[in-house]
Amino acid sequence: MGFIDMHSHVLPNMDDGSHSDEQSLEMLRIAYDEGTDVIYATPHNMPGKGRPSPEQVYAAVDRLQNLADDAGIPIQILPGTEYYFREEVMDIFEEDRAIPFGDSEYVLVEFDPMAERNYIRNSLRDIRGTNYIPVLAHIERYVKAMEDMEFVEGLQKLGVLIQVNAASVTGDNGWKAKADTKKLLKRHLVDFIGTDAHNNSSRAPKMAKCADILYKKYGSEYAEELLFGNAEYYFMKGSDGQ
Repeated sequence: MGFIDMHSHVLPNMDDGSHSDEQSLEMLRIAYDEGTDVIYATPHNMPGKGRPSPEQVYAAVDRLQNLADDAGIPIQILPGTEYYFREEVMDIFEEDRAIPFGDSEYVLVEFDPMAERNYIRNSLRDIRGTNYIPVLAHIERYVKAMEDMEFVEGLQKLGVLIQVNAASVTGDNGWKAKADTKKLLKRHLVDFIGTDAHNNSSRAPKMAKCADILYKKYGSEYAEELLFGNAEYYFMKGSDGQ
């Protein structure tokens, strides 16, 4: 099984990610060469970065998949969206207008890096009260959350799933992100690895270096859950594994 990259900004001209068809195709080539078989396109739903409708996202995914097929890049592209939490987002969730990962009920949610722990927890609890289940994007970025590992454990008890960026595992996002991610991984508080790729250079969809570290330091079972197993289980088969 190849990797499943469940966080990327690979759709062209959709947000602050890829800015052209050519760049998107190069990102897909890099992803495939790194060992990725499936990539979820998760454009921002965020003021100032874009708020695409479900129809726009689904059409863009289909279009990019056709371009990839024509270019001979054997990678599957699936839809999603990264929601920056705000009052408007709760309206989207409560009215069942969100774009989850594929056909699942799981949605990718992000917060301001300086968001308070109570705000993060209460917001995620509110989402749990809808028909969606939140996946917290790049938790290592949230300064207050990283001050308290018991807080993170509490999020998991709420049923929240947690993602970290591959570059935070490798240290390419800096020593602080690497140290915090290491704390999370040691406690098995991470459910998914995603690249959060935005381009084909400084923020490319690279997974291989991260995968090597995970296998060597955390064992094959946990590494495989993070790199593809959990994404397959939750997003592609449903929460009951069927």
